[in-house]
Amino acid sequence: MKIRLKLYGVFRSAAKTGNMELDAAEGATVRSLVSQLVSQDSYRSLKKFLLDSSTSDPRPNALILVSGREINTLDGLDTVLRDGDELTILPIAHGG
Repeated sequence: MKIRLKLYGVFRSAAKTGNMELDAAEGATVRSLVSQLVSQDSYRSLKKFLLDSSTSDPRPNALILVSGREINTLDGLDTVLRDGDELTILPIAHGG
């Protein structure tokens, strides 16, 4: 199945693209798609910005939406993706 991916901010810079289409297996989850993405050689630099170094969880660093809905209002990283879904990953800005 096809999933549209939109990256913003530092994630877009690290991946050198803001929009892409990924092939995913039926039953793929947000967790499996993120793992698939950061394991690709061309997107390895994205891993250090997206994943928390101690937990490998993207949520401390990113707001993740599936077709416009924040994943924590769904099933979190275990949200099952459907053909044609749009996965949006936005950086969480820290500072003060």
